[in-house]
Amino acid sequence: MEVRHHMDLDYVKNLRFEPCDQTYVSRDSILYALSLGMGSDPLNEDELPFVYEGRGLKIVPSQCVTLGWQPMWHRDPCAGIDWVSIVHGELAFTLHRPLTIQGTVRTFHVLKSVEDKGPGRGALLHFEHLVTDKELDTPLATIRSVQFLRGDGGCGNWGIPVLGSSPLAITVDPSWQIDYSTSPQGALMYRQASHDLMPIHADPHIARMAGFQRPISHGLHTMGLACRAIIKRYAPSQPERLLEMSVRFVQPAFPGETVRIELFEYGELVRFRARSVERDVLLLDRGSARLDTV
Repeated sequence: MEVRHHMDLDYVKNLRFEPCDQTYVSRDSILYALSLGMGSDPLNEDELPFVYEGRGLKIVPSQCVTLGWQPMWHRDPCAGIDWVSIVHGELAFTLHRPLTIQGTVRTFHVLKSVEDKGPGRGALLHFEHLVTDKELDTPLATIRSVQFLRGDGGCGNWGIPVLGSSPLAITVDPSWQIDYSTSPQGALMYRQASHDLMPIHADPHIARMAGFQRPISHGLHTMGLACRAIIKRYAPSQPERLLEMSVRFVQPAFPGETVRIELFEYGELVRFRARSVERDVLLLDRGSARLDTV
């Protein structure tokens, strides 16, 4: 059935977003690592520094995507957005310097384009986010994101898309893979760790309104699991070596599922994808990561 409700393009394209300030402390960084399941094996000394202050705390690089999170502006009635149906489409980050275990950031958010997929097919919002050290006024990370507005097709096009991932031409088995058992409370924990409070991840009624049988995991949580796997494989005691990461979100995971991360080595790049073991469906695709070779 064709969706009649869609976004008011003229209103949205003229929005200007205030920068978002956030102070985070080491406890927040530990909570983020715990939300990814780090520390589930008490004898895993590679992951212990992310969750235990007695080993010299380290920060998971993908935590950058949670810093200076935008308020939920999509619920503004003037925007006309079917906000219940929003999910992540793609995301990429580039770290300009290693994150510190605590600090104060100021994040700038700019809408770059609206890509209309057509009536009944949804629309894509392309954003660019610059995370800066507020006190030093220096860039920490550039994040490019695509938000998939599943109920807003037919709204029209504007601007130039900022993100487009390349397909994985996979003809071999993974170079390495690992399974992560996620917690049934995983989405509830991650929404607190990440400040992504979309109710689709917590409220069964709203999840059903969006077409899901129950609350879904955050796509960025699944991306965080991929980051966890990449660190474990290629930089177990040096997370700061991870410089870039990008991915396309294919299907949402459900809290409590087993997520399999598959890594493929392509020269200087690590390509990756993720799937639900229980349902045998792809969760992440077109993943790419680059690490410092030093």
